[in-house]
Amino acid sequence: MKDLKKLFYPESVAVIGASENMLKWGSIIISNIMAGGFSGEVHPVSTSSEVVYGRKVSKTIADIGKPVDLAVITVPAHSVLAVLAQCASVDVKNIVIVSSGFSETNQAGKELEKKLSDFAHTHGMNIVGPNTMGMANFKINLHAMFSHVRLIPGGISLMAQSGNVGNQIMYWAEQQHIGLSKFVGSGNEAVLMCEDYLDYFNSDSDTSVIIMYVEGVDNGRSFMEAARRTTPNKPVVLLKGGRTGIGSKAAMSHTGALAGSIRIFKSAMEQCGVCMVNTQSEMLTLAAAFDTMPLPKGNRIGVVTLGGGWGVITADECEEHGLVLPPLSEDVRERLNAMLPDFWSKGNPVDLVGQPDPHLFRESVEAMAASDSYDAIIFLGVINSFKTVLRLYNATIKLGKDVQMDLAEMERHLDGLQSAFLDTIAELMEKYEKPIYPVALVSPPDQPVVHRSQRQGKYSAMIFKTPEEAVRCLAKQYGYAKYLHKIGRLQ
Repeated sequence: MKDLKKLFYPESVAVIGASENMLKWGSIIISNIMAGGFSGEVHPVSTSSEVVYGRKVSKTIADIGKPVDLAVITVPAHSVLAVLAQCASVDVKNIVIVSSGFSETNQAGKELEKKLSDFAHTHGMNIVGPNTMGMANFKINLHAMFSHVRLIPGGISLMAQSGNVGNQIMYWAEQQHIGLSKFVGSGNEAVLMCEDYLDYFNSDSDTSVIIMYVEGVDNGRSFMEAARRTTPNKPVVLLKGGRTGIGSKAAMSHTGALAGSIRIFKSAMEQCGVCMVNTQSEMLTLAAAFDTMPLPKGNRIGVVTLGGGWGVITADECEEHGLVLPPLSEDVRERLNAMLPDFWSKGNPVDLVGQPDPHLFRESVEAMAASDSYDAIIFLGVINSFKTVLRLYNATIKLGKDVQMDLAEMERHLDGLQSAFLDTIAELMEKYEKPIYPVALVSPPDQPVVHRSQRQGKYSAMIFKTPEEAVRCLAKQYGYAKYLHKIGRLQ
Protein backbone atom coordinates (compact mmCIF):
# COMPACT_ATOMS: atom_id res chain seq x y z
CA MET A 1 0.00 0.00 0.00
CA LYS A 2 1.25 3.48 -0.84
CA ASP A 3 1.90 5.76 2.12
CA LEU A 4 -0.70 8.52 1.81
CA LYS A 5 -0.61 9.70 5.42
CA LYS A 6 1.10 13.03 4.66
CA LEU A 7 -1.13 13.55 1.61
CA PHE A 8 -4.21 13.64 3.82
CA TYR A 9 -2.57 14.87 7.03
CA PRO A 10 0.03 17.45 5.90
CA GLU A 11 1.54 19.94 8.32
CA SER A 12 2.58 22.30 5.52
CA VAL A 13 1.02 23.02 2.11
CA ALA A 14 2.38 24.93 -0.90
CA VAL A 15 0.05 26.23 -3.63
CA ILE A 16 2.00 26.62 -6.87
CA GLY A 17 0.39 29.16 -9.17
CA ALA A 18 -1.12 31.05 -6.24
CA SER A 19 -3.05 34.19 -7.17
CA GLU A 20 -5.54 36.77 -5.91
CA ASN A 21 -7.49 36.62 -9.18
CA MET A 22 -10.76 35.05 -7.99
CA LEU A 23 -11.33 33.40 -11.39
CA LYS A 24 -8.09 31.42 -11.23
CA TRP A 25 -7.59 28.06 -9.57
CA GLY A 26 -4.57 29.39 -7.73
CA SER A 27 -6.86 31.81 -5.90
CA ILE A 28 -9.75 29.37 -5.40
CA ILE A 29 -7.49 26.77 -3.76
CA ILE A 30 -5.32 28.95 -1.53
CA SER A 31 -8.24 31.10 -0.34
CA ASN A 32 -10.14 27.92 0.57
CA ILE A 33 -7.20 26.55 2.55
CA MET A 34 -6.57 29.83 4.38
CA ALA A 35 -10.22 30.68 5.07
CA GLY A 36 -11.06 27.10 6.00
CA GLY A 37 -9.11 27.13 9.24
CA PHE A 38 -6.16 24.88 8.37
CA SER A 39 -3.70 25.18 11.26
CA GLY A 40 -0.56 24.17 9.34
CA GLU A 41 1.75 26.35 7.29
CA VAL A 42 0.49 27.64 3.92
CA HIS A 43 3.03 28.80 1.32
CA PRO A 44 1.95 30.64 -1.87
CA VAL A 45 4.28 30.05 -4.84
CA SER A 46 4.10 32.28 -7.94
CA THR A 47 6.33 33.95 -10.49
CA SER A 48 3.90 36.83 -11.05
CA SER A 49 3.03 38.07 -7.53
CA GLU A 50 4.91 39.28 -4.47
CA VAL A 51 2.10 38.85 -1.93
CA VAL A 52 -1.05 36.68 -2.03
CA TYR A 53 -3.75 37.28 0.59
CA GLY A 54 -1.22 38.79 2.95
CA ARG A 55 1.33 35.99 2.56
CA LYS A 56 4.81 36.53 1.16
CA VAL A 57 5.20 34.64 -2.12
CA SER A 58 8.09 32.34 -3.05
CA LYS A 59 9.17 32.18 -6.70
CA THR A 60 9.65 28.40 -6.60
CA ILE A 61 8.92 25.70 -4.06
CA ALA A 62 12.66 25.43 -3.42
CA ASP A 63 12.68 29.09 -2.30
CA ILE A 64 10.36 28.32 0.63
CA GLY A 65 13.33 26.99 2.57
CA LYS A 66 11.19 24.72 4.75
CA PRO A 67 9.88 21.15 4.40
CA VAL A 68 6.62 20.92 2.43
CA ASP A 69 4.33 17.92 2.95
CA LEU A 70 1.83 18.68 0.18
CA ALA A 71 2.08 20.72 -3.03
CA VAL A 72 -0.99 21.78 -5.00
CA ILE A 73 -0.16 22.62 -8.62
CA THR A 74 -2.47 24.96 -10.55
CA VAL A 75 -0.18 26.08 -13.43
CA PRO A 76 -0.97 25.31 -17.11
CA ALA A 77 -0.38 21.73 -18.27
CA HIS A 78 2.74 22.58 -20.31
CA SER A 79 4.47 23.88 -17.14
CA VAL A 80 3.61 20.97 -14.85
CA LEU A 81 6.66 18.78 -15.58
CA ALA A 82 9.05 21.64 -14.78
CA VAL A 83 7.21 22.26 -11.49
CA LEU A 84 7.38 18.54 -10.66
CA ALA A 85 11.15 18.67 -11.16
CA GLN A 86 11.32 21.55 -8.66
CA CYS A 87 9.25 19.52 -6.19
CA ALA A 88 11.56 16.54 -6.64
CA SER A 89 14.59 18.74 -5.94
CA VAL A 90 13.33 19.43 -2.40
CA ASP A 91 11.90 15.93 -1.85
CA VAL A 92 8.18 16.82 -1.94
CA LYS A 93 6.38 13.48 -2.29
CA ASN A 94 2.67 14.36 -2.15
CA ILE A 95 1.19 16.44 -4.95
CA VAL A 96 -2.26 17.45 -6.18
CA ILE A 97 -2.31 18.47 -9.86
CA VAL A 98 -5.42 20.54 -10.54
CA SER A 99 -4.28 21.43 -14.07
CA SER A 100 -6.23 19.94 -17.00
CA GLY A 101 -5.09 19.34 -20.56
CA PHE A 102 -3.85 15.77 -20.27
CA SER A 103 -5.29 12.38 -21.31
CA GLU A 104 -8.85 13.70 -21.22
CA THR A 105 -8.12 15.91 -24.26
CA ASN A 106 -6.13 14.42 -27.14
CA GLN A 107 -3.10 12.30 -28.07
CA ALA A 108 -0.65 15.04 -27.12
CA GLY A 109 -2.32 15.26 -23.71
CA LYS A 110 -2.00 11.49 -23.27
CA GLU A 111 1.71 11.64 -24.08
CA LEU A 112 2.22 14.50 -21.62
CA GLU A 113 0.40 12.54 -18.91
CA LYS A 114 2.62 9.50 -19.61
CA LYS A 115 5.72 11.64 -19.02
CA LEU A 116 4.18 12.95 -15.81
CA SER A 117 3.41 9.41 -14.63
CA ASP A 118 6.92 8.15 -15.47
CA PHE A 119 8.52 11.05 -13.62
CA ALA A 120 6.36 10.48 -10.55
CA HIS A 121 7.14 6.78 -10.38
CA THR A 122 10.87 7.43 -10.83
CA HIS A 123 10.85 9.90 -7.91
CA GLY A 124 8.40 8.05 -5.66
CA MET A 125 5.70 10.73 -5.81
CA ASN A 126 2.05 10.36 -4.82
CA ILE A 127 0.05 12.41 -7.33
CA VAL A 128 -3.67 13.18 -7.18
CA GLY A 129 -5.00 13.92 -10.67
CA PRO A 130 -4.21 15.60 -12.97
CA ASN A 131 -7.52 17.22 -13.95
CA THR A 132 -8.87 17.19 -10.41
CA MET A 133 -10.90 19.57 -8.23
CA GLY A 134 -8.59 18.75 -5.33
CA MET A 135 -8.87 17.04 -1.97
CA ALA A 136 -9.91 17.74 1.62
CA ASN A 137 -9.58 16.43 5.15
CA PHE A 138 -12.46 17.84 7.19
CA LYS A 139 -11.00 16.46 10.42
CA ILE A 140 -8.12 18.97 10.20
CA ASN A 141 -9.95 21.75 8.28
CA LEU A 142 -7.87 21.22 5.14
CA HIS A 143 -9.83 22.38 2.07
CA ALA A 144 -7.38 22.06 -0.84
CA MET A 145 -10.16 21.99 -3.42
CA PHE A 146 -12.65 23.97 -5.48
CA SER A 147 -15.69 23.56 -3.22
CA HIS A 148 -15.89 26.12 -0.43
CA VAL A 149 -18.05 23.87 1.75
CA ARG A 150 -17.75 23.66 5.53
CA LEU A 151 -18.81 20.20 6.59
CA ILE A 152 -19.39 18.56 9.94
CA PRO A 153 -16.51 16.11 10.48
CA GLY A 154 -17.85 12.57 10.26
CA GLY A 155 -16.88 9.05 9.30
CA ILE A 156 -17.63 9.06 5.55
CA SER A 157 -14.75 9.41 3.08
CA LEU A 158 -15.52 10.19 -0.56
CA MET A 159 -13.49 9.42 -3.68
CA ALA A 160 -14.86 10.67 -7.01
CA GLN A 161 -13.40 10.41 -10.50
CA SER A 162 -15.52 13.48 -11.30
CA GLY A 163 -14.93 16.67 -9.34
CA ASN A 164 -18.40 17.94 -10.23
CA VAL A 165 -20.03 14.85 -8.75
CA GLY A 166 -17.89 15.15 -5.63
CA ASN A 167 -18.74 18.86 -5.41
CA GLN A 168 -22.49 18.18 -5.50
CA ILE A 169 -22.29 15.38 -2.93
CA MET A 170 -20.36 17.62 -0.53
CA TYR A 171 -22.89 20.44 -0.87
CA TRP A 172 -25.71 17.97 -0.21
CA ALA A 173 -23.86 16.64 2.82
CA GLU A 174 -23.43 20.17 4.16
CA GLN A 175 -27.13 20.93 3.62
CA GLN A 176 -28.30 17.68 5.21
CA HIS A 177 -25.93 17.74 8.23
CA ILE A 178 -24.14 14.59 7.09
CA GLY A 179 -20.55 14.46 8.33
CA LEU A 180 -17.62 13.65 6.03
CA SER A 181 -14.07 12.71 6.91
CA LYS A 182 -12.23 13.17 3.59
CA PHE A 183 -12.72 13.93 -0.08
CA VAL A 184 -10.45 13.30 -3.03
CA GLY A 185 -11.17 13.95 -6.68
CA SER A 186 -9.01 11.33 -8.37
CA GLY A 187 -9.22 12.96 -11.82
CA ASN A 188 -7.32 11.14 -14.56
CA GLU A 189 -5.53 8.84 -12.08
CA ALA A 190 -2.14 9.14 -13.77
CA VAL A 191 -0.37 7.87 -10.63
CA LEU A 192 -2.73 7.24 -7.70
CA MET A 193 -5.59 4.97 -8.76
CA CYS A 194 -9.01 4.46 -7.19
CA GLU A 195 -7.76 1.27 -5.51
CA ASP A 196 -4.97 3.24 -3.81
CA TYR A 197 -7.52 5.51 -2.14
CA LEU A 198 -9.64 2.49 -1.24
CA ASP A 199 -6.68 0.87 0.49
CA TYR A 200 -5.81 4.07 2.33
CA PHE A 201 -9.35 4.69 3.57
CA ASN A 202 -9.44 1.08 4.76
CA SER A 203 -6.43 1.81 6.97
CA ASP A 204 -7.60 5.28 8.06
CA SER A 205 -8.98 5.30 11.61
CA ASP A 206 -11.05 8.44 10.86
CA THR A 207 -12.96 6.65 8.08
CA SER A 208 -15.87 4.30 8.87
CA VAL A 209 -17.68 4.31 5.48
CA ILE A 210 -16.26 4.74 1.96
CA ILE A 211 -18.24 6.15 -0.97
CA MET A 212 -16.93 6.12 -4.54
CA TYR A 213 -18.02 7.57 -7.87
CA VAL A 214 -16.22 5.56 -10.56
CA GLU A 215 -16.42 5.91 -14.34
CA GLY A 216 -13.73 3.40 -15.26
CA VAL A 217 -11.25 1.06 -13.59
CA ASP A 218 -7.94 0.53 -15.39
CA ASN A 219 -6.81 -2.48 -13.36
CA GLY A 220 -9.87 -4.53 -12.50
CA ARG A 221 -7.99 -7.24 -10.62
CA SER A 222 -6.16 -4.71 -8.44
CA PHE A 223 -9.39 -2.87 -7.66
CA MET A 224 -11.18 -6.10 -6.73
CA GLU A 225 -8.34 -7.11 -4.43
CA ALA A 226 -8.48 -3.73 -2.69
CA ALA A 227 -12.26 -4.06 -2.35
CA ARG A 228 -11.94 -7.54 -0.87
CA ARG A 229 -9.44 -6.23 1.67
CA THR A 230 -11.74 -3.34 2.61
CA THR A 231 -15.34 -4.58 2.76
CA PRO A 232 -14.84 -6.97 5.69
CA ASN A 233 -13.87 -3.89 7.74
CA LYS A 234 -15.89 -1.01 6.28
CA PRO A 235 -18.88 -0.61 3.95
CA VAL A 236 -18.02 0.55 0.43
CA VAL A 237 -20.84 2.28 -1.47
CA LEU A 238 -20.19 2.74 -5.18
CA LEU A 239 -21.94 4.62 -7.99
CA LYS A 240 -20.79 3.57 -11.47
CA GLY A 241 -20.84 6.18 -14.21
CA GLY A 242 -20.80 5.11 -17.86
CA ARG A 243 -23.28 2.26 -17.40
CA THR A 244 -24.68 2.76 -20.92
CA GLY A 245 -23.10 3.12 -24.33
CA ILE A 246 -23.57 6.88 -24.50
CA GLY A 247 -22.47 7.23 -20.87
CA SER A 248 -19.27 5.34 -21.66
CA LYS A 249 -18.47 7.79 -24.48
CA ALA A 250 -19.08 10.72 -22.14
CA ALA A 251 -16.76 9.20 -19.53
CA MET A 252 -14.00 8.79 -22.12
CA SER A 253 -14.12 12.48 -23.05
CA HIS A 254 -14.46 13.55 -19.41
CA THR A 255 -11.61 11.83 -17.54
CA GLY A 256 -10.26 9.52 -20.21
CA ALA A 257 -11.82 6.58 -18.34
CA LEU A 258 -12.68 3.50 -20.37
CA ALA A 259 -15.92 2.06 -18.97
CA GLY A 260 -16.38 -1.71 -19.26
CA SER A 261 -19.43 -3.96 -19.24
CA ILE A 262 -21.76 -2.93 -16.41
CA ARG A 263 -23.05 -6.51 -16.06
CA ILE A 264 -19.55 -7.85 -15.44
CA PHE A 265 -18.72 -4.93 -13.16
CA LYS A 266 -21.82 -5.44 -11.02
CA SER A 267 -21.10 -9.14 -10.66
CA ALA A 268 -17.51 -8.44 -9.61
CA MET A 269 -18.59 -5.85 -7.04
CA GLU A 270 -21.19 -8.22 -5.59
CA GLN A 271 -18.48 -10.85 -5.10
CA CYS A 272 -16.39 -8.27 -3.23
CA GLY A 273 -19.20 -7.08 -0.94
CA VAL A 274 -19.41 -3.60 -2.49
CA CYS A 275 -22.84 -1.92 -2.26
CA MET A 276 -23.73 -0.51 -5.69
CA VAL A 277 -26.29 2.28 -6.06
CA ASN A 278 -27.84 4.09 -9.03
CA THR A 279 -27.93 7.73 -7.91
CA GLN A 280 -25.82 10.23 -6.00
CA SER A 281 -28.57 10.86 -3.47
CA GLU A 282 -28.92 7.13 -2.78
CA MET A 283 -25.16 6.87 -2.32
CA LEU A 284 -25.08 9.66 0.27
CA THR A 285 -28.17 8.45 2.14
CA LEU A 286 -26.90 4.87 2.35
CA ALA A 287 -23.47 6.04 3.52
CA ALA A 288 -25.08 8.17 6.23
CA ALA A 289 -27.13 5.16 7.37
CA PHE A 290 -24.01 3.01 7.58
CA ASP A 291 -22.29 5.78 9.55
CA THR A 292 -25.10 6.45 12.06
CA MET A 293 -27.08 3.21 12.54
CA PRO A 294 -26.49 -0.44 13.49
CA LEU A 295 -26.73 -3.10 10.78
CA PRO A 296 -29.87 -5.24 10.57
CA LYS A 297 -28.97 -8.82 11.52
CA GLY A 298 -31.81 -10.23 9.42
CA ASN A 299 -34.61 -9.34 7.01
CA ARG A 300 -37.58 -9.45 9.43
CA ILE A 301 -39.12 -5.97 9.51
CA GLY A 302 -41.58 -4.41 11.93
CA VAL A 303 -43.59 -1.49 10.54
CA VAL A 304 -45.37 1.13 12.66
CA THR A 305 -47.46 3.75 10.87
CA LEU A 306 -49.59 6.72 11.83
CA GLY A 307 -51.95 5.89 8.95
CA GLY A 308 -52.83 2.69 7.11
CA GLY A 309 -51.90 3.62 3.52
CA TRP A 310 -48.25 4.20 4.31
CA GLY A 311 -48.11 0.75 5.85
CA VAL A 312 -49.51 -0.83 2.68
CA ILE A 313 -46.96 0.95 0.47
CA THR A 314 -44.12 -0.03 2.79
CA ALA A 315 -45.24 -3.67 2.94
CA ASP A 316 -45.21 -3.81 -0.88
CA GLU A 317 -41.74 -2.26 -1.03
CA CYS A 318 -40.42 -4.68 1.59
CA GLU A 319 -41.62 -7.76 -0.27
CA GLU A 320 -40.24 -6.47 -3.57
CA HIS A 321 -36.81 -6.03 -1.92
CA GLY A 322 -36.59 -9.40 -0.20
CA LEU A 323 -37.70 -8.22 3.25
CA VAL A 324 -40.44 -9.93 5.24
CA LEU A 325 -43.04 -8.65 7.74
CA PRO A 326 -43.64 -11.35 10.39
CA PRO A 327 -46.99 -11.26 12.22
CA LEU A 328 -47.17 -9.61 15.65
CA SER A 329 -46.06 -11.76 18.55
CA GLU A 330 -48.55 -12.12 21.39
CA ASP A 331 -46.52 -10.01 23.84
CA VAL A 332 -46.30 -7.08 21.37
CA ARG A 333 -50.02 -7.33 20.57
CA GLU A 334 -50.93 -7.23 24.27
CA ARG A 335 -48.64 -4.28 24.92
CA LEU A 336 -50.20 -2.28 22.09
CA ASN A 337 -53.74 -3.35 22.96
CA ALA A 338 -53.39 -1.53 26.26
CA MET A 339 -52.66 1.77 24.47
CA LEU A 340 -54.72 1.72 21.26
CA PRO A 341 -58.46 1.85 20.46
CA ASP A 342 -60.19 -1.48 19.86
CA PHE A 343 -60.29 -0.90 16.10
CA TRP A 344 -56.50 -0.81 15.59
CA SER A 345 -55.03 -3.20 12.98
CA LYS A 346 -53.66 -5.83 15.41
CA GLY A 347 -51.12 -6.81 12.77
CA ASN A 348 -47.80 -5.90 11.19
CA PRO A 349 -47.82 -3.14 9.92
CA VAL A 350 -49.06 -1.64 13.20
CA ASP A 351 -51.55 1.11 12.37
CA LEU A 352 -51.70 3.70 15.17
CA VAL A 353 -54.93 4.99 13.61
CA GLY A 354 -53.81 8.61 13.74
CA GLN A 355 -53.43 8.85 17.52
CA PRO A 356 -51.42 12.08 18.21
CA ASP A 357 -49.70 10.83 21.36
CA PRO A 358 -45.89 11.19 21.81
CA HIS A 359 -45.95 8.57 24.59
CA LEU A 360 -47.65 6.12 22.22
CA PHE A 361 -45.06 6.78 19.54
CA ARG A 362 -42.23 5.82 21.86
CA GLU A 363 -43.98 2.82 23.39
CA SER A 364 -45.03 1.34 20.04
CA VAL A 365 -41.54 1.63 18.55
CA GLU A 366 -39.93 0.16 21.67
CA ALA A 367 -42.42 -2.70 21.76
CA MET A 368 -41.36 -3.68 18.22
CA ALA A 369 -37.64 -3.08 18.79
CA ALA A 370 -37.68 -5.16 22.01
CA SER A 371 -39.28 -8.13 20.27
CA ASP A 372 -37.11 -11.00 19.02
CA SER A 373 -39.44 -11.22 16.01
CA TYR A 374 -37.93 -8.18 14.23
CA ASP A 375 -34.47 -7.18 13.01
CA ALA A 376 -35.33 -3.60 12.02
CA ILE A 377 -38.19 -1.13 12.48
CA ILE A 378 -39.68 1.35 10.00
CA PHE A 379 -41.75 4.12 11.59
CA LEU A 380 -43.95 6.12 9.23
CA GLY A 381 -45.64 9.50 9.30
CA VAL A 382 -44.75 10.91 12.71
CA ILE A 383 -41.71 13.05 11.84
CA ASN A 384 -42.84 16.54 10.77
CA SER A 385 -46.50 15.65 11.34
CA PHE A 386 -46.55 18.71 13.63
CA LYS A 387 -46.47 20.82 10.44
CA THR A 388 -50.10 19.88 9.87
CA VAL A 389 -50.89 20.56 13.55
CA LEU A 390 -49.41 24.04 13.20
CA ARG A 391 -51.66 24.81 10.22
CA LEU A 392 -54.69 23.66 12.20
CA TYR A 393 -53.56 25.73 15.18
CA ASN A 394 -53.05 28.79 12.99
CA ALA A 395 -56.53 28.37 11.48
CA THR A 396 -58.15 28.35 14.92
CA ILE A 397 -56.22 31.50 15.88
CA LYS A 398 -57.47 33.24 12.74
CA LEU A 399 -61.01 32.27 13.69
CA GLY A 400 -60.64 34.03 17.03
CA LYS A 401 -59.93 31.11 19.38
CA ASP A 402 -58.15 32.14 22.58
CA VAL A 403 -54.96 30.02 22.84
CA GLN A 404 -52.30 29.64 25.52
CA MET A 405 -49.34 29.82 23.10
CA ASP A 406 -48.79 31.99 20.05
CA LEU A 407 -47.89 30.26 16.79
CA ALA A 408 -44.10 30.66 17.18
CA GLU A 409 -44.18 29.32 20.73
CA MET A 410 -46.29 26.34 19.68
CA GLU A 411 -43.85 25.60 16.85
CA ARG A 412 -40.94 25.59 19.31
CA HIS A 413 -42.89 23.29 21.64
CA LEU A 414 -43.73 20.79 18.89
CA ASP A 415 -40.20 20.93 17.52
CA GLY A 416 -38.92 20.07 20.99
CA LEU A 417 -41.23 17.05 21.17
CA GLN A 418 -39.96 15.85 17.79
CA SER A 419 -36.34 16.34 18.77
CA ALA A 420 -36.93 14.33 21.96
CA PHE A 421 -38.54 11.54 19.91
CA LEU A 422 -35.54 11.40 17.54
CA ASP A 423 -33.27 11.23 20.58
CA THR A 424 -35.38 8.31 21.78
CA ILE A 425 -34.87 6.51 18.46
CA ALA A 426 -31.09 6.85 18.86
CA GLU A 427 -31.34 5.51 22.42
CA LEU A 428 -33.47 2.53 21.34
CA MET A 429 -31.03 1.64 18.54
CA GLU A 430 -28.24 1.59 21.12
CA LYS A 431 -30.31 -0.38 23.62
CA TYR A 432 -31.45 -3.11 21.21
CA GLU A 433 -28.72 -2.90 18.49
CA LYS A 434 -31.36 -2.68 15.77
CA PRO A 435 -31.77 0.02 13.10
CA ILE A 436 -34.89 2.20 13.21
CA TYR A 437 -35.95 4.11 10.07
CA PRO A 438 -38.25 7.08 10.74
CA VAL A 439 -39.98 8.32 7.57
CA ALA A 440 -41.21 11.92 7.54
CA LEU A 441 -44.77 12.92 6.73
CA VAL A 442 -43.36 15.93 4.87
CA SER A 443 -39.74 16.93 4.20
CA PRO A 444 -38.93 20.66 4.07
CA PRO A 445 -35.99 21.60 1.80
CA ASP A 446 -33.84 22.55 4.82
CA GLN A 447 -34.59 19.34 6.75
CA PRO A 448 -31.35 17.82 8.10
CA VAL A 449 -31.15 14.12 7.25
CA VAL A 450 -29.14 13.28 10.37
CA HIS A 451 -30.49 14.38 13.75
CA ARG A 452 -27.57 15.37 15.99
CA SER A 453 -28.48 14.51 19.58
CA GLN A 454 -27.01 16.40 22.53
CA ARG A 455 -26.32 13.09 24.28
CA GLN A 456 -23.50 12.10 21.90
CA GLY A 457 -24.38 8.41 21.94
CA LYS A 458 -23.23 5.56 19.75
CA TYR A 459 -25.88 6.13 17.05
CA SER A 460 -27.86 9.02 15.54
CA ALA A 461 -31.36 9.06 14.12
CA MET A 462 -31.81 9.59 10.38
CA ILE A 463 -34.90 11.05 8.74
CA PHE A 464 -36.02 9.43 5.49
CA LYS A 465 -38.15 11.31 2.94
CA THR A 466 -40.26 8.40 1.67
CA PRO A 467 -41.09 4.79 2.54
CA GLU A 468 -39.37 3.71 -0.67
CA GLU A 469 -36.13 5.46 0.32
CA ALA A 470 -36.16 3.82 3.76
CA VAL A 471 -36.87 0.33 2.43
CA ARG A 472 -34.20 0.50 -0.29
CA CYS A 473 -31.63 1.73 2.20
CA LEU A 474 -32.58 -1.03 4.63
CA ALA A 475 -32.37 -3.66 1.88
CA LYS A 476 -28.85 -2.51 0.93
CA GLN A 477 -27.74 -2.58 4.56
CA TYR A 478 -29.19 -6.06 4.97
CA GLY A 479 -27.33 -7.15 1.81
CA TYR A 480 -24.06 -5.96 3.31
CA ALA A 481 -24.88 -7.69 6.62
CA LYS A 482 -25.48 -10.94 4.68
CA TYR A 483 -22.07 -10.56 3.04
CA LEU A 484 -20.38 -10.05 6.43
CA HIS A 485 -22.19 -13.12 7.78
CA LYS A 486 -21.10 -15.17 4.76
CA ILE A 487 -17.41 -14.35 5.30
CA GLY A 488 -17.65 -14.89 9.05
CA ARG A 489 -17.38 -11.24 10.14
CA LEU A 490 -20.90 -10.97 11.58
CA GLN A 491 -22.68 -13.44 13.84
